[in-house]
Parts: sequence; structure tokens; C-alpha cells
Amino acid sequence: MKSHRTHVAPSSTRTHRSSKTKSVWAKRVAFTAVVGTIVGLCAFGEGFERVSLAKTEPAAFVEAPRVAEVKAVEAEPAVVPVETVPSNLGISGTSVATYISRSYRVTREDALQMTEWAIEIGRAQDVDPLLILAVVGTESSYNAKAKSSAGAEGLMQVMTRVHLDKFEPFGGRAAALEPYPNMVVGTSILASLIKKTGNVTKALKWYSGAALHDTDFGYGSKVLKERSRLLVAAKGDSDRAVQLSRTKKSGPAFEKKAVVKHLPYEHWEAVEVAANKAAAKRNAAADEAVLRLEGGREVELANVAPKTDAAPVRSAAGEKRAYPAEKKSAGGAESRGS
Repeated sequence: MKSHRTHVAPSSTRTHRSSKTKSVWAKRVAFTAVVGTIVGLCAFGEGFERVSLAKTEPAAFVEAPRVAEVKAVEAEPAVVPVETVPSNLGISGTSVATYISRSYRVTREDALQMTEWAIEIGRAQDVDPLLILAVVGTESSYNAKAKSSAGAEGLMQVMTRVHLDKFEPFGGRAAALEPYPNMVVGTSILASLIKKTGNVTKALKWYSGAALHDTDFGYGSKVLKERSRLLVAAKGDSDRAVQLSRTKKSGPAFEKKAVVKHLPYEHWEAVEVAANKAAAKRNAAADEAVLRLEGGREVELANVAPKTDAAPVRSAAGEKRAYPAEKKSAGGAESRGS
């Protein structure tokens, strides 16, 4: 019977195998460490590069606007004082248009146009243009599209259905809301009422529709107050006229209980002549003041004598000649320069 024994390797063989195994694992661990170190360094290098770029090139990702793409901003036109805007209305007409524009908040162009129409229509129908404009301001405040519940329309609030035939030359009923036709028809009605009643005060009462009443409920007084303010403007003082309008005061020409008989076109002509004379007088006074100021300066300059060190000395012929001034020497004796 065979005996079974366990084969045991020599101790030298066991030691060699265990050292070999350890060596393999050590290599694996070392390789893994090296690979991890390399990967870590790569990741760190990439992160450091990103940080460096972020610090050194902050504006690299922002595109600056090109000069060609920037549009030039147009400068706003200089504000020209209303009194210097050129027009063909003269001093009185321009000042009246200024008053209308500022008091009723209408455009400068519209105010000039309506003033020009009032002068033209007033000349044709022998009515003071200021009276026409006063009715326009009182009736509609210069709103050409104004309508009343009674059927009055336009700048002068004409009863279109009553005076429809008067609008036929302008194209019919629709013309009632156009500024020029409405002013023509309204002025013709007012002119006929002035002739029929014999005075402006009563004609305004009838124009307002109060012909059958004992009073015009203040309508005529309101129109004539507005005309007195327009008259102040027509004389060249639009600022004062605007102030009167804002404080609801009348001009000097208004008389509360006075009956105004006639206001023909010649009243406007007289105002224009007076305004032109006053403007010429103001300009002459201003020019004289400027000349006086300049003359005073010239006199002051002429009175300032130039300083000189030369002392006049008479020659043998009696003429004065200039020589350098005498100076005293250190010893006190006088000396004359040669």
C-alpha cells in the first residue's frame, strides 16, 4: 500500500515566486501611478491654460462696434425766435400771428395762414381783419373742424344748413369745414349784419343767434375784448397781448358799455402804418444809442495822452523840440544827455 505525501516545494522556490509576484504588482501600481500623474498634469495644464486666457484676454470674445456701422446723429435745427420768422404780413400781421399761435396753441404756419386770409377777406368785404380773427377765436378757438349741437360748423361757426347756398362756389356742404371757405362765408354774413343793423355791437348780437333776445349773453363783449388784445399785438407787442389773454384781461381799446359803430378795413391800415412808424422810431433810437456809445469810447481813448520821457525845449527859432528829460547825477549836479 502506497503512502500519499504532500509535495512541498523547497523554501527557495517559494521565496522566488512570492518576490516575482510582488514585482509584477509593484510594476502595475507604478504604471498606474505614472498614468494617473500624466492625466492629472494634462488636466491641470488645460485648466491653467483656460485661466490664463481668461485673465490675459478678457475682451477677446467681445466684438467692438465698427466705425462704419455707427450712424451720425443729425443736429437739431436751431430754434429761431418767432418774431424773426420771415413772412409777407409785415410787422402787424406777423405779431398778430404770433399772438394767435401762442394763445390758442396752433402751429406757426396755420396762424400765419389764417392771419393772411383774414387780411385778404377783410379787404375784399371792407371788414377789419382783427374783428374777423376775434370772431374766429371766440367761436372755435381756431379749430376748423369744430361743430356745435345746433349745427354751427367751422372756424366761424356758420349755420351750414341755413347758408348752404353760400358754400356752393366752394364745392358744397363739405366746404363748411374748410378754413378759407368758412372764413369767407362767415365774414360775408357778419358784413351784411353790420350794414343791416347799423353797428358792430348789434351785428354781433345777431350773429350769435340772439336777435330775438334782449341780451346777447355777453357774446359781443367777449368778441370785442379779444379784438382789443389782437390790437395790442398788431401794434407790435405780442408778448403783452399773450399776457392779457392768459390773465383774461382786455386791451386799452376795449370799452365795456360802448357801442361800436363801424370797424372797416381802413382801421387795419391805420394800425399797420402806426406800427411801422413805431418800429422805425425804435430802430432809430437803438442806432443812435449804439453810435453814442461808440462815440463815447472814442472820446475816452482820445483823452488818454500818451506818456513820454521827453521834455519840450524851445530852439533858437522858437520852435519846440523834444529832448530826453534831465536827470540828476549822483553828486546832485544836473546833466543833459547829448
